[in-house]
Amino acid sequence: MDLLVVVDLIASFEEWKAVFDGDAEACSAFMTSWLVGQTDENKAMILAYGVDVAAMAAFMGTPEFAERTGPYMSGVTIYTLSEMERPA
Repeated sequence: MDLLVVVDLIASFEEWKAVFDGDAEACSAFMTSWLVGQTDENKAMILAYGVDVAAMAAFMGTPEFAERTGPYMSGVTIYTLSEMERPA
């Protein structure tokens, strides 16, 4: 499954991204690839491809994840992406 994850930032994008980058090895266990960017001062986004949603939820649901990310983000909104066929 492919997802768009919108992150509500309470710290700078750079500070949050440093924490996100530190989790790259763990993320590779439940996503095949991803792109990260900043939408504005208060939001970041992750385009996550090939996501095992149950494994991602287990990773993000731990107290350790909440403690590590709490100073940098206040929450996330997750959207499902689907591929559309190009009209003929």
